[in-house]
Amino acid sequence: MSEIKYIACIDVGTTGCRTIIFSSRGRVMSEAYEEYVSIFLSPTWIDHDPSTWIKATRNTLQKAIKLFPGETGAIAAICVISQRSTFIPVDADGIPLDNAILWQDKRATAQADFIRGELGAEHVYHKTGLRIDPYFSLPKLLWLKENKPHVFKDAHKILTVHDLIIHQLTGEFITDWTQAARTMLFNINELSWDEQLCEHFGIPMDKLARAVPSGTIVGALKKTLQSELNLRPDIPVVSVGGDQQAAAVGLGIVTPGLMCVNTGTGSFILAHAERPAFDPQQRVVCTASAVAGKWLVEAGIYTSGSVYRWFRDNFAMIESNTARDLQIDAYEILNSEIKNTSPGAGGMLLLPHFAGSAAPYWNPEAVGLLFGCTLGHKRSHVIRGLLEGICFEIYKNIHIIESLTTEITEIRVSGGATRSTTFNQIQSDVYGKTVLRGISEQSSALGAMLVAATAIGLYPDIPAAVSSAVAFDGHNRRSPDEDTHRLYGKMLALHDDIYHALASHNIYEKAHELREELRKSAS
Repeated sequence: MSEIKYIACIDVGTTGCRTIIFSSRGRVMSEAYEEYVSIFLSPTWIDHDPSTWIKATRNTLQKAIKLFPGETGAIAAICVISQRSTFIPVDADGIPLDNAILWQDKRATAQADFIRGELGAEHVYHKTGLRIDPYFSLPKLLWLKENKPHVFKDAHKILTVHDLIIHQLTGEFITDWTQAARTMLFNINELSWDEQLCEHFGIPMDKLARAVPSGTIVGALKKTLQSELNLRPDIPVVSVGGDQQAAAVGLGIVTPGLMCVNTGTGSFILAHAERPAFDPQQRVVCTASAVAGKWLVEAGIYTSGSVYRWFRDNFAMIESNTARDLQIDAYEILNSEIKNTSPGAGGMLLLPHFAGSAAPYWNPEAVGLLFGCTLGHKRSHVIRGLLEGICFEIYKNIHIIESLTTEITEIRVSGGATRSTTFNQIQSDVYGKTVLRGISEQSSALGAMLVAATAIGLYPDIPAAVSSAVAFDGHNRRSPDEDTHRLYGKMLALHDDIYHALASHNIYEKAHELREELRKSAS
């Protein structure tokens, strides 16, 4: 590729939307970000107003283009990625009929049990690659059918966030394989909507958007938007799909033997697979890759970075105010506290299940726990305990995925938490593997750009695009300390024992019943 062109990537996340304009070699030319807030009907029922996604997309795209230092005619394409497993019912004009139900929502536990009873967990897992859980779309769609039947009946299409934005940009109702693979209605072996599942659960297939491979040019930007944004005529819009699959590309996870860990709101662990791979215990999932026709073995943790954010917002207000005054990141202050705190946090252990547990336990009623507190502990122990606990949960999934794919010697990491060299060293010591941080903190957007650049012919294939534009921070390469890794191995075993002790005595169920009683009495 000799000529450098530019691509705008729209990334609609859980807490904010970011648009980045990249050069085709991975350089950030301009970017804009806008936050929004979800609607917490209860700690486990989470809606979102879709208009905030549409508004934030328009605002950030306008601002990024305004900040772009070149001629807007040099922008060769727009691509879209988003959070997954969130859905929105819309009418024939693409107008939302109700709030979206967010991927973190847990209201559909009864519907998940119904699916399990109807077809069995193993049948669904080997057909869709997904464990039956309220995390994914089908249980929540059944909840919508039962509790808001008029909305379900009136819906022309059920869209993901990605699909909603694609329609806003092009007028087309299209999804992609990476998004469809998170619905529990998509056959992961055949890479197509599963007619039998749709028929069995009463989901009309004409309510589902047409599913295309990642990297498909789905249409041209609407002429009204071309004019408003001063972009060239017929600029193509490329569907890339799921943010985590895009992050895997942005970290170079496009061949066997590579794994990435992306830690933001939650943590996602992904490894490349040439064919569908299934865990006999269904602890991890198999999903479609953004490299069309390939797969990823994936584990997700709902709350990791968000737990640290929760601590910052509730127990570090002074540091947050100081950081604002000094124009630095509050996490820098908190991270500096633990540099002289020994590994193991004085025996303090965090179970980071602040919104239930996904992989490997899949317990929607699990709750967070800080174990081992004594009067001798200081705040620095708590902070280290939070970071170590997140890494323990991640490592459990690394171990499972490695057993299903191939030996992993290096783990590539990304996300806001990896700005901390201390956190990256904890990751390396817990995992017992070299940890390498991507230079681009926005690996999802970078990966999406590379998929789009390949789609419009700037690269012959995605591995070539990765070789050209994906780089790593050699100064932040971390290798494990063997003594610390052995210590963490003992702590990891206790970490797992604590969870199973609570689960085996129905403590999580009892706590859930109590929370429900408290919620009703407060309303």
